[in-house]
Amino acid sequence: MSTDFEPLAEEQSSAFLNARRIVRERWWVILLATLICGGAALGQALTSTKQYESTAKLLLRKSSLSTAVVGTDVFPSSIDPQRDTTTDILLVTSGEVARGVKQSLRSRESGSTLAGKVKVASEQNADVIDVTARDTSRTQAAALANAFADQYVSFRRNADRQHILQGEQLLRQRLASLPPGDTADRTQLQAALQKLTTLEAVQTGNAEVVQRASVPGSPAAPKPKRDLLLGLLLGLGLGTALAFLLDYIDRRVKTPEEFERLYGLRSLVNIPQTSFRARTPQTRGPAFEPYRILRSSLAFAAVDREVRILLVTSSVLGEGKTTVAVNLARAAALSGEQVVLIEADLRRPSFHEHFPIEQSVGGLTNAVIGGGVARDLIQYDVLGIPNLGVLPSGPLPPSSAEILRSASMGVVLRDLAETAELVIVDAPPLLPVADAQILLDRPEIDSCLIVARAYFTKRDQVRRTRAVLDRHRVAPLGLAVGGLRDTHTYEYYGSSSRGELVPGEADGRRHGLRRRRETRTGGGTD
Repeated sequence: MSTDFEPLAEEQSSAFLNARRIVRERWWVILLATLICGGAALGQALTSTKQYESTAKLLLRKSSLSTAVVGTDVFPSSIDPQRDTTTDILLVTSGEVARGVKQSLRSRESGSTLAGKVKVASEQNADVIDVTARDTSRTQAAALANAFADQYVSFRRNADRQHILQGEQLLRQRLASLPPGDTADRTQLQAALQKLTTLEAVQTGNAEVVQRASVPGSPAAPKPKRDLLLGLLLGLGLGTALAFLLDYIDRRVKTPEEFERLYGLRSLVNIPQTSFRARTPQTRGPAFEPYRILRSSLAFAAVDREVRILLVTSSVLGEGKTTVAVNLARAAALSGEQVVLIEADLRRPSFHEHFPIEQSVGGLTNAVIGGGVARDLIQYDVLGIPNLGVLPSGPLPPSSAEILRSASMGVVLRDLAETAELVIVDAPPLLPVADAQILLDRPEIDSCLIVARAYFTKRDQVRRTRAVLDRHRVAPLGLAVGGLRDTHTYEYYGSSSRGELVPGEADGRRHGLRRRRETRTGGGTD
């Protein structure tokens, strides 16, 4: 049973977290819609003409007078009481009743206009009909409700009397047609005629006004407080729906879980925006902590294979691959490893923005096509980390793809792999140019790390990148998702006392001091 429950619980939790993320990110949409709808409702309420309502009540009750006078029910009910009630409701605002109201009130408005101001409804489980009139005048509202109630009673009474008069007329015609000597039939017909005459006199129409409408003391509409509350609730609902709609049509990937699903790879680290924004964050602060976690995650992910040369790339430009590569190299060097960072982006090099490198020394292109020795072109101690070596791009070539495809590039990579414990290659993005795809086919590259940026990378770009990865030799280890807006993950951070080195940094500095001491005494570094 647990195996069936856990996926469901995980799915519900993911849906809840996604909904919470949408509300947190697009709260301004919800707030704006709520304020607009609430303000519009309040403005409409304050500027609208006041409307007053008054209600008269009619009782529909079957009279027993016809049975008492005639001995039988002259106006039998139908077998469906609900149908009778519906018919009565429609008759209250019928044309004949409305014309009677117009005459009784001496109104200049037409009967249909007056009927449009009246609503008729039956009370539940009762033979009572509410006649509610609405008007801009409180006295007119009460008069209108009472007039429709009175006119309906008159209409019902007159209709029943007219029905009885028709019966009387038939009886008189029958009497007139009898021969003079037929006294028996004449006596019987005269008795029936007398009963109908009596019934006509006491006919009520089976309807009466049981409660007359009174002049209302306060308007029924508008009600600013109620309208404001309804407007705010409507705006809240519309704003929430709009926020979810905007998130649905937004093609950007926003969560590590969605990156993992689209790439089919694990997220090795989630880098918040605070760490992602800083190009070279302080190694003693929480902004650098995600890169330490990334280094540990890489070591764990590569437990079944040796990774000496790691390629760092992304889908498109602007996802922060260079920032991740630089800080990953720093974290690895601070843990005591000998690290070389190669700038293989020969189209848009940016190491000069991260390191105080000497451009005149040369770089990767000098080693590949200029005949230089790669390890002699490495610049050490550029950020105060002696065991971190940086190989910049060097002069920009006319055809970077050919350089990266050349056999000399393989020689350089193998040479650097013998020099350092970890070689990190900062490559161009995969989709815009062919350079990174060429590197993915080099046998010297052990694995690659894909850098993704939340709220930046689009879903179709991720799908295209996944297809590119499937076509090449180098298998990715995982993802580094940056640009996240959740920064609480790394808030817990124990800072060292003043002047104390964080763990790993001391080893790195001791290694660098030993390297410089060997250099001064003529010792080798191979």
